[in-house]
Amino acid sequence: MKLLITGKLADRSLLNHIYPITLLDEIDEIMVVRDTKGIKTNKVNYYCPPSWSLKFIPLAFAFKFIIMIYLSIYKKPSLVHGYLLFPHATIAFIVSKLTGRKVGTSLIAGPVELYAGGSPIGNYTYCTPLPELNLRAKFFKWMLNHSHLITVTGSYTRNILTSIGISENKIVVLPHVIDDNFEMKKVDKEYDLIFVGRLAKVKHVDVLVKAAQIITGNYPNLKVAIVGDGECRPKLEKISEKLGLNGNVYFAGYQKNVWEWYNKAKFSVLTSEREGFPYSVVESLKCGVPVITSNCGDVQDLIEDGYNGIIIKIYDDYKSFADKIINMLDDEKRVEEYSFNSVESMKDINNENIASIWREIINSFKRA
Repeated sequence: MKLLITGKLADRSLLNHIYPITLLDEIDEIMVVRDTKGIKTNKVNYYCPPSWSLKFIPLAFAFKFIIMIYLSIYKKPSLVHGYLLFPHATIAFIVSKLTGRKVGTSLIAGPVELYAGGSPIGNYTYCTPLPELNLRAKFFKWMLNHSHLITVTGSYTRNILTSIGISENKIVVLPHVIDDNFEMKKVDKEYDLIFVGRLAKVKHVDVLVKAAQIITGNYPNLKVAIVGDGECRPKLEKISEKLGLNGNVYFAGYQKNVWEWYNKAKFSVLTSEREGFPYSVVESLKCGVPVITSNCGDVQDLIEDGYNGIIIKIYDDYKSFADKIINMLDDEKRVEEYSFNSVESMKDINNENIASIWREIINSFKRA
C-alpha cells in the first residue's frame, strides 16, 4: 500500500507525523511532495519541484500539482493526504478527485484553518466561542464533507467539526509524537518557570512577563527562562526591562537541546490564544515538568487540571496566571506530585500507539 502526502512542515514536524506510519507492514511507500527533501527515513521518498521554481511560489505549486497528478495516476496510492487545509490539503483534494483516489486532511492547527490562513490574532481564540462560518469556512466544510478522512489533534477540534455538521465517522483523533530525547532527568532546577516556543503574537508571551512581575512580590528571586525566538522578542525584552525584570527573566533565544532546558525548570507556561497540538506541552510533560496553560484548544486532552498541570480559562488573564503560579511555588510537594503525574500521563503517546491508529485507518479503507 502506498500513501501520497503533501504539506509544508518543518523537517522535524514532518518526521513526527509520518514516522509512525513507516512502522506498519501494510505500508510499502510514502511519497512526500514538498519544496525540498526532508530527513531520510525508511519507506519515505521525496518528490520536489525544481529548486529554481521556489523563487516563484505559483510556479512551484504548479510543479507540485503536476507531480502529484503523475504519482497519483502511476503509483496508485491508497490515500492522497494533505497537511493544513490551504493550500496543501486543497491541492490533495483536487488531485484525488481528478485521479479517483481517496483523500484525507490533517487539521494540525485546529479549527482556525477553516476560517483564515496564516495566524490571525484575536478573532479566533479557542477560549471563546468561534464566530459563524464565513464563506471560506463554508467552502472548507463542503470539502471536508467530501473527503474520506480527517485527522485532528484532539477532542476540541473534533467537537467543533461535528458541531458544524461534519460526520464524526470520518474524523480521527491523532496526537503527535516527539523524539526520545524528551525524558525526565535528575538535574538541579535553575528556573522556576520556562516558556518554549516561537515568540509570535499568537503566543502572547507578554502575559507571562506581566505575571512574572506580580509573582516577584512574593518571590523576588523568581527565575523565568524564555526559550525561542521570533518577531516579538524585542518588544518582550522592552516590556521585561520596563517592569524591572532584567534579573528575573532570561531570554535564551533558539536552543537545539530544549529537553535540557525543560529539565532545568519546575514547570512550564503556555499563554497562547489558540494551539493545534502544542509540542511544547508534550515535551514538557515527557520531561516531568507540569504545565500551566491557557485553555487554547486540544491542549485539554493533554492537561488534566489539578493532576499534571493547571488550565487558565482566558489566555490574557495574567493575574490568574500569577495567582496559580504562586500557589504552585508555595507547595513543593504538589509540584513533585504533578511532575510524577506528568510523565504518567504521556505513556500512551508513543510511536506504537499512533501506528496502531493508522493501521485501523488503513484497514477501514480495505473494508470500504
